[in-house]
Amino acid sequence: MFGNYPTKLPQEISFLLLPRFSLIGFSSLVDPLRWANTISGKELYTWKNLSLDGKPVISSDRMSLLADAAVDEVPQTEMLVVCAGYDPQLYVTPQLTGWLRRQASHGSIIGAQDTGSYILAVAGLLNNYRATIHWENLNSFAEEFPKVKVVDDIFEIDRNRFSCSGGLSGLDMMLHLIQCQHGQDLAAAVSEELIYSQRRSAEHPQRLSLQARLGTTNLKLISAIKIMQRTLEQPLTIPELAAEVHISDRELERLFRKHLKTTPGAYYRALRLEQARRLLQQTSQSVTSISVACGFSSSAHFSRCYLAQYGVAPSKDRQA
Repeated sequence: MFGNYPTKLPQEISFLLLPRFSLIGFSSLVDPLRWANTISGKELYTWKNLSLDGKPVISSDRMSLLADAAVDEVPQTEMLVVCAGYDPQLYVTPQLTGWLRRQASHGSIIGAQDTGSYILAVAGLLNNYRATIHWENLNSFAEEFPKVKVVDDIFEIDRNRFSCSGGLSGLDMMLHLIQCQHGQDLAAAVSEELIYSQRRSAEHPQRLSLQARLGTTNLKLISAIKIMQRTLEQPLTIPELAAEVHISDRELERLFRKHLKTTPGAYYRALRLEQARRLLQQTSQSVTSISVACGFSSSAHFSRCYLAQYGVAPSKDRQA
């Protein structure tokens, strides 16, 4: 179980690095372990990097990291973390999913960082487990893997599975591991060395609040945008939206122009197009299905709006 005191020290953690993994996400997982060893004066943790073929792996920011071994050279792991970033579906192979299932059958504690959750889900290792993934992938992930109990937390621990959503969330997760295994004092000392004064719980939201993201505290505007986010598939008319927040159409228009320098209609459409782009790039749904799911009356209208917004047709954006 994640967080249980290891049966022997040091506890070995294997990191499977897939091409275009997040370097900051990986560092956030490893550095707390290094500091735990340094501060305690003991070798509490050791780690090794794995790749699909044993060759160096290039991260999303084009930095190359050496691998200690190929997956096929490692028959069994004690704890395994799959680290992925962009386009994880490109690296799913029968070889990889078979190897992951064998690790699970051997009793390995298996987790994921960022879109590594996608890899575990394809292998069937998250069925009936709670798991998280980067917020940009949450909706498509939940739709593609209905047997996974998807949560919108920064990290999630469920028995012998664990996951974190990316970025610095791995730091919070590893501090939690250190605290569970070696105590609050050591976890706090590691936080101090990393100049990380605001540790977050697992349930902390992944995203900033709307107020922080938009730089406004106008409650009517915030309420209108929340309604927009909930109704992407069946968008309301602007008069209906204004009525929902109990103001006139004219006042709603004024608020959007004052605080966001745009119109309610343009902002609503941009939200729907952002969602469409995520679905295009993260799922195999047809352009027609995506246009319907994002509230467009026809594929032709959707394609025109998409081209105007992103300078590329939906079908070409998916190919890219």
